[in-house]
Amino acid sequence: QRTLRESGIRHHWATLRTHLSGQVRVTTSMVNDKGQVIHIRHTSEPEPVHVKIYNALGLPVRPLRRLTAIE
Repeated sequence: QRTLRESGIRHHWATLRTHLSGQVRVTTSMVNDKGQVIHIRHTSEPEPVHVKIYNALGLPVRPLRRLTAIE
């Protein structure tokens, strides 16, 4: 919380959680012509408020990499 305040972000934790809940992980599933199920999972684009908070904390704006799984 101190790091955020030093960066000029003075919100309550509930407000920060509400802001950060807008960035989500999305899974898209499809079946190819071989009958295999392909799942692609990625993180949504960060909004400016997310970028500001992540930068203040020294975190990447896309915390998880894109995953592809074939069943």
